[in-house]
Amino acid sequence: MTAVSETTNSERVQTLLHAFGRGDDETVLGLVDPAIELLPLVVRAGHVPAPYRGVDGVRAYLGDPQAAGVERSFEVTKLRSIGETVVVFGNLLQDGTRTPALWVWRLRAGLATHGAVVSDESVVGARPGAARTALWLELPATPESVGEARHAVRVWADNLTPTVVERDAIMLAVSEAATNVVRHAYRGGEEDASFRIRADVQHGRLHLTLEDDGVGLSAVSSDPGLGIGIPLLGHLAAEVTLSSAPERQAGCEVRMAFPLAALEPRGSP
Repeated sequence: MTAVSETTNSERVQTLLHAFGRGDDETVLGLVDPAIELLPLVVRAGHVPAPYRGVDGVRAYLGDPQAAGVERSFEVTKLRSIGETVVVFGNLLQDGTRTPALWVWRLRAGLATHGAVVSDESVVGARPGAARTALWLELPATPESVGEARHAVRVWADNLTPTVVERDAIMLAVSEAATNVVRHAYRGGEEDASFRIRADVQHGRLHLTLEDDGVGLSAVSSDPGLGIGIPLLGHLAAEVTLSSAPERQAGCEVRMAFPLAALEPRGSP
C-alpha cells in the first residue's frame, strides 16, 4: 500500500504535477489510485481513442511521448481545492507560447483517481469532428471562484469557436449564476460551501449547469440582493431552467442552453 503524507489535497496534486513535469514517473505511480482515469489533451483532440485507465494505463500514458509530452509542459499558476477535487489553473508551454489551460484532479484517501486537462485542442492539431469531452469542476463558494469559473468555461468553450457576442453572453451568464451562489446560496460558516459547473454540447447547443447544496431558491427568493441576476440569465441564454425544493433535497440547479453558430449544421439558414 502506498503511504500518503497528511497534507492538503492541493499539496498532493502539486507534488504529483511536479513529479510528472520532471519525469519522475516512479513518484507519479506512487501517488495515483489503482483505478485512476487520465484524460489527456491528446485524447480530447481525438489522437488517442480512449482515456488511460488504471495504474497500467498511467504507465502507458507516461510512456507515450505524444500524450505525456504535452502535459509535461504544464505551468501551474494557481490551485483551488474543495473537498477532494482540485482545479489547477495554468498554461501549456509549447514552442515558446503559453496557452491557457486547467487540469482537474479528484482524489480519494490522498490518491489521485481522475485527471483531465482542458485547453485549446488546436495545440495538438485537433481533427475535425473530434469528440468534445464535457467540462466538470467544483469550486469553493467564494468571491474569487466567480472569475475562476468564468476563466475555466472560457478555456473550454473556446474550442467551440463562439463569436464575440456568443462568448460575451456565456461569460456574463457564468458570472451572474456563480455570483448568485456565492452571495445567496449559503448562510455562512459552511466549510464545504461549494458549487459545481458542467459544460457540454447537446443537440447542437452549448449547455451549462451550475448547482449548489445551499439553502435553495425559495429561501432567498425574497432577498433583494438577488437583483437582476436571475432575470438577466433569461436574456442571455436561449433556455433557462431553475430547479430547487421540492425537486431537490438541497440547493439550486441552474441549467442554460446557448445556440452557437459554429455548432449549426452546414446549410442551416
